[in-house]
Amino acid sequence: MQTILVANPKGGSGKTTVATNVAGFLAGKRQRVVLADEDPQQSSTQWLARRPALFPAVKPMPPERRELRELDPHYVVIDSPAGLHGERLRDEVRRADVMLVPITPSVFDMAATARFLAQIAEYKAVKEGGLAIAVVANRVDARTHSAAELDAFLQGAPFPLVAHLRDTQVYVHCARDGASVFDLPRSRAEADWEQWRPLTRWLAKQARAAG
Repeated sequence: MQTILVANPKGGSGKTTVATNVAGFLAGKRQRVVLADEDPQQSSTQWLARRPALFPAVKPMPPERRELRELDPHYVVIDSPAGLHGERLRDEVRRADVMLVPITPSVFDMAATARFLAQIAEYKAVKEGGLAIAVVANRVDARTHSAAELDAFLQGAPFPLVAHLRDTQVYVHCARDGASVFDLPRSRAEADWEQWRPLTRWLAKQARAAG
């Protein structure tokens, strides 16, 4: 079982968008996927409740560890809360195999994320290479000055940037309908599939490395 932690203590960075779409992608690859919603807003839980039964199944995190073992998931995707820090953050990092850090092109997000990345870079599990970490640029309009500022900022980040996800109503509609972009027809989502490809390849590489 691989645990994918989606984390950034800054609220509004797009954690739920990344977590639900990663879960939808993996489920579409016939993987058994559990989505753990640790955010008090429970947006991922609401997404699961709206997910059509005909779509590839994503299961909610059960309350008991025994029940999780019975589900025998290939992946657990964790949608972490805003403000994650201290010992709780350390605990999440210890149990994760992969960490995705979403960030939007905002000066506030960049400042908060810079502190967060510097903090986790000092963790023992990260220094020893036990946790693979990547950054996901979210809600990006490549035509804007803020997008260029975000790219410049991420050039100096301690972890790789693996995807730029565009600012589009497609993600709003997916959230409303319990879908991921991978559940949509090609005519609606091909551009988004292309943007996700570097990230999904990176996740596949981490899974192969884990054996």
